[in-house]
Amino acid sequence: MEYNIDNIDFISLIDERNKNHNEMMTKLEQAVIKTGFLTIKNSPISTETFENLLNEYKVFFKKPLDEKNKVSMSSTDSNRGWGGSKSEQVNSKYNPDFKEIYDCGPEIDFNHKFKNLPYYAPNIWPEDMPRLKILAKSFYEECNSLGIIILNKIAKILKLSDTYFSDKFDIPMALLRCNFYPQRPSWAQNEDFGIAPHSDYGCLTLLFTEGDPGLEIKTLEGKWEKIVSNKGDIIVNFGDMLQFWSNNQVRATEHRVIGTNKSRFSIPFFFNPRHDTIIKQNKNKPNVLAGEYLAHKYNTTYRHKL
Repeated sequence: MEYNIDNIDFISLIDERNKNHNEMMTKLEQAVIKTGFLTIKNSPISTETFENLLNEYKVFFKKPLDEKNKVSMSSTDSNRGWGGSKSEQVNSKYNPDFKEIYDCGPEIDFNHKFKNLPYYAPNIWPEDMPRLKILAKSFYEECNSLGIIILNKIAKILKLSDTYFSDKFDIPMALLRCNFYPQRPSWAQNEDFGIAPHSDYGCLTLLFTEGDPGLEIKTLEGKWEKIVSNKGDIIVNFGDMLQFWSNNQVRATEHRVIGTNKSRFSIPFFFNPRHDTIIKQNKNKPNVLAGEYLAHKYNTTYRHKL
């Protein structure tokens, strides 16, 4: 069974003079406070741009193990490069996820206090795939631009200034990933998932897919239902940090991928603020910083960091 979530026209959302603008803002508000998920059509990121990048990732994931190990994140102190099956465990109640991943993040090529922090580490790329690096970096920047537009629309819903989030995402701890979900193995049991039930850690996730099913969300009624999107649409959901930061006004919804008899790819972009953003102020103890919060999540999720 497929679960219907609101589909928002990006062009109508950003143009306040558009006759459908108010309807789109209402849909966004419902997603923010109730379902935690929506899809966006007519975004500025084209299907061709997504497909070009995804095709490069597909070439990489077909490489033999010894080639992928040359850019393995297991040899780093961060989350840059390739992670093999079971390299991540998003939920300690279940077995490590049997997907493969490739992560890249922000690059600081000038003298800055964040430069040597683990999750601002340099990206690593396969030497024989220069096009992957070029396309991924360009896609990352496009997602950054789209992410802040969506967040500033959410700020309006939260009765904050229209640009509340802008200066907090100038050097974001954003993460661009490709997920490769192989065919669900015959040995898989109830504790085994492509990615186990979880809610995302950060603020905003943009998920690009080929329109194939696989993602499931936990509905308000507590049922697991499949969600699908049209090819070219973006699935958007919100993470724990934004829920926490907004005093629970924003809903972070649990989701999972069980896996099927077919392999599947997706490209999620996790949009998170700069390291020193205060996401909670405390009177009698240190404030909670976005970077410290995310680092704790990463350090307890990536198996090579344990």
